[in-house]
Amino acid sequence: MTGRGPVLGQARLVWAAGARLGEGAVWDDRGGRLWWVDIKGCSLHGMDEAGGDRRSWQLPQEPGCLALTENPARIIIGLRTGVFSFEPEAGQLEFVVAPKGLLADHHLNDGKVDPSGRFWFGTMQVDQHPAEGALHILDGPGQVTGFAGTYTVPNGPAFSPDGHVMYCADSPIRIVYSYDLRREISEKRMFVRFGDDDGCPDGLAVDAEGCLWVAHWGGGCISRFSADGQLRGRIELPTENVTSCAFGGVDMRTLFITTAGGPDGAGTGIAGGVFAARTEVAGLPSGRARLME
Repeated sequence: MTGRGPVLGQARLVWAAGARLGEGAVWDDRGGRLWWVDIKGCSLHGMDEAGGDRRSWQLPQEPGCLALTENPARIIIGLRTGVFSFEPEAGQLEFVVAPKGLLADHHLNDGKVDPSGRFWFGTMQVDQHPAEGALHILDGPGQVTGFAGTYTVPNGPAFSPDGHVMYCADSPIRIVYSYDLRREISEKRMFVRFGDDDGCPDGLAVDAEGCLWVAHWGGGCISRFSADGQLRGRIELPTENVTSCAFGGVDMRTLFITTAGGPDGAGTGIAGGVFAARTEVAGLPSGRARLME
């Protein structure tokens, strides 16, 4: 990655949440709500498009990610020990499945649902040991399969509009990979490598034109790349550790952005807040897992 390209917009603070480690932004287009988690705060949060109607839930373990399901009353939460279903209104949390052989010093990290309804999620070693992370696919109750390739800290993933390409970042080594899912055996291809001054690639989102938006942990921005890996520009934030992004709003042209707190992990001021930026291009609706029906 060379330079940061033109400025595509400025992000405004919509919730000074003070999250220790905000992550996992997901827009529910049916309910008109943004969902996100605070990993270190062991909590789930929701708000409307304007940042109002805020609700929060305490969780028994660190949540790495969340996803929508076809059941509007339920969401998926990837907690430290496995995948759970959660009914916010009832406060009911139920274990679904854990990857086979998940070690005690490993935990679930980021995850997304692809256009066909499969839930992809990563696992990683707590101290970020190299090559001990992995990607997994949940396709139906109890049906977890591993995906080719090893990671240190898998973040994303994200999918092209047609579902043919999957992107996933390995944050500590500063690389975003892409996979051609039409191939029976899909190999890693380096999509973009971040430089030392760019921070590390974290959460990902894809817009309706097939461009990839990447959160910069330690870089204070979201960058946009064309499908051939060319930098198209950035959205700047007034805080350094940018963690995830998701398109939403009534016209899908609002990019919601989560951030993390300061060096001590505590949110101070705007660090750890949720931001929003208007974009010229619309995003894609969040996928909905079909496994809960």
